Amino acid sequence: MLHEEEKEEKRKKEPEEIRKRIQEVERQEAEEREADRERKREWARRAKEAGSDAIRKGKYPRCT
Repeated sequence: MLHEEEKEEKRKKEPEEIRKRIQEVERQEAEEREADRERKREWARRAKEAGSDAIRKGKYPRCT
């Protein structure tokens, strides 16, 4: 009897553990997305504050 009860408990716990792991992964992915968004917002904020002088400075220097 005890052996059957242990199997039953284990069978019930497995989906619960899987669900918890999936939730943890989803939570981490959401945190990473939010951090990326915040990084992009900060970049845009700094670019806006820099004004038109920064706009003229391109990635590649002008050839003269």
